[in-house]
Amino acid sequence: MNMKKKALPLAVAAAMVPGFAAAADTSGYTDVIYTITDENAGVSQVANEDKFTASGEIDVSASPTDGATARVDVDLMLDPAGGGDSAVLEQAFFAWGAPANMTVIGGVFNNPIGYEAEDRPDRTFSTRGYVYSILDGQTALHGNNVAGLALAAPVGPATATIAYLNDLGQTNEENSVAVVINYSPLQGLDLELGFATQADQTQNAASAEDITDFNVVYMPSQVAGLSVGLDYLTTGKIVDAAYDLWAGYDFGNGFGVALRFSDVDYTTASANADADATSFQVSYQIASNLSTSLEMRSESPEGSADNDDLLLEFVATF
Repeated sequence: MNMKKKALPLAVAAAMVPGFAAAADTSGYTDVIYTITDENAGVSQVANEDKFTASGEIDVSASPTDGATARVDVDLMLDPAGGGDSAVLEQAFFAWGAPANMTVIGGVFNNPIGYEAEDRPDRTFSTRGYVYSILDGQTALHGNNVAGLALAAPVGPATATIAYLNDLGQTNEENSVAVVINYSPLQGLDLELGFATQADQTQNAASAEDITDFNVVYMPSQVAGLSVGLDYLTTGKIVDAAYDLWAGYDFGNGFGVALRFSDVDYTTASANADADATSFQVSYQIASNLSTSLEMRSESPEGSADNDDLLLEFVATF
């Protein structure tokens, strides 16, 4: 199974501090999706069906042997149905390996709250879970990204991250504060608790105020290839609760399957209706840097007919 714990930028940065060459390192990926079916309330979305879309990312980082890491990620998108192509800055940050095994990061970086990763090679499903979608809706920057300063350090058997950020919605003069605790009490079991503040923004009715997220991933040593996980989120307003529950199995020889069930409940009736969704995905690793997957997703908004999607995807890394 390709499901991975989200790589916290601080951890990525810590791995690149002193000891690496000064030359810039370039990496990235391409993501090609063919939409086989796209039905909204039982009606085919002709503009999307039988169409290809493509996106990609180029990441550049450099870490002098006696300095801090600098990294820039740029997202590239081909979207004929949306009116053309675009290039958007995803991340731009520095990272410094401070004394006492601490790491300091500053700039624009992936949201440390929540399980699901930003980049396609680091997640399993072609479509997003509800928790990520809610977090992405609260962070005004491109993707589920935040801007500010963060510090990660070991605290006993756990790792604690504290971040001082611009308001998540970029609309309030008060800053947001995020705290994330990661703990692995036993081999194969990863726990994460995250919390982010948001002021009551009368000028931003879409603000969910304070956000709390808990996620757990378990890969039992007794059953090689099996992964199960849960990502649960609640907020101060708008979203009462949302969760993504998934399981996956890697058969070996490049084949894997995954099943995800998602649910969201809102605090009051609004333009957003309570909904649940089920995704089933079959994947195959064609080569060391090329994978393909077929995802079938059915969403059931309250009071409406199902939305059904069938997507064929190819992801190549470099």
